[in-house]
Amino acid sequence: MNEESSVGQIIATFPNSFYVKTRNDQLLFISSRSLRSPITVNVAYSGNFTDIVKPLEPLYLHDRRLHNSNLSIEITSVSENQKKILVDKNPYYWKLMQASILLSAILNVIENTGSSLDRNQFIVHDSIDDFVKHGLLSLRNKEIQTDFAAAAGKIIGLGQGFTPSGDDFLIGFLVIYNSLSQTIARKPIHLEFEQLVAKTNWISAKLVDYAQHLQVDDQLLRVIHSMSNKQDDTVTALEALIPRGHTSGIDIAAGAVLGLSVICDVALGQRNTETIAARLGFL
Repeated sequence: MNEESSVGQIIATFPNSFYVKTRNDQLLFISSRSLRSPITVNVAYSGNFTDIVKPLEPLYLHDRRLHNSNLSIEITSVSENQKKILVDKNPYYWKLMQASILLSAILNVIENTGSSLDRNQFIVHDSIDDFVKHGLLSLRNKEIQTDFAAAAGKIIGLGQGFTPSGDDFLIGFLVIYNSLSQTIARKPIHLEFEQLVAKTNWISAKLVDYAQHLQVDDQLLRVIHSMSNKQDDTVTALEALIPRGHTSGIDIAAGAVLGLSVICDVALGQRNTETIAARLGFL
């Protein structure tokens, strides 16, 4: 019989999910939703997790079961959720640029209250505007990433919600840029975790860190794969992100759109990012 061992501590609970900080400082997400990711354990549960698990409670592993005093999850049939990241070495950049143009138009007309695109969110919107000017655009002109890292540090943790708008915006940008950086002979961007966690909550910092290393959920994976397949619709894949959370989907999609435009500008020798950023209300 296997001995009981501590997995970690529950650090946040919601009706259909909860987060665990493991003993080795990784993030585990237990969810009754169907969306999969490398850090998610998907379970069939119709109740309210807040009734049976509380923050600061420990979570244990024993006989292939995750459990605490009120919860027991059988994991004998758990399979790995992460699929292989497939990126074409020579994607169809014109298609991707058209996708970024169309998505910027869509994001410009949808309801965006509380998001990074909301001009009434002065601090968040103006800070991301500054990030676009002094951090994001610098990537198009040179490979030196110091300007980007310094500018990114000013939007981490900005905004309301469980995952702040600045963090979600960075997730969208970094997933796109890092998945396509090799196609324009650039290095991926990896912000230091210490920089992230110093500015935002630990869970959000881990999510940004996982995203920049392309450990993403199925929705973002679909976006990545759509960019490598001329038959897949990148616009549709990005549109599917928009309803996520209160404003997270809008913020992730906005960052992703600008990630696409920067990559395409470098690949095609163009300067469309300013126009796309302006459509989103920046610059």
